[in-house]
Amino acid sequence: MLNIDWKDIAINRRRENKKLKKRIKELIISRDHWKGKAIERKEDIAKNNRQVQLIKKIMQKIFEL
Repeated sequence: MLNIDWKDIAINRRRENKKLKKRIKELIISRDHWKGKAIERKEDIAKNNRQVQLIKKIMQKIFEL
C-alpha cells in the first residue's frame, strides 16, 4: 500500500482553491469593468446618433426656406 500523506494533499488543495478563488474575483472585476465601458460606449453612440438626426432635421428646415 502507498503511504499517502493526506494532510499535505489537503493543504496543497486548499492553497490551490484559494488561488483559484482569487483569480475568479479578478476576472469578475475585469469583466464588470469592460462591461461598464461597453455600455457607456453604446450610450455615447446612441446620443451622437440622436444629435446627428436633430442636425439633419434642422438642416432640412433651413434648405426648405
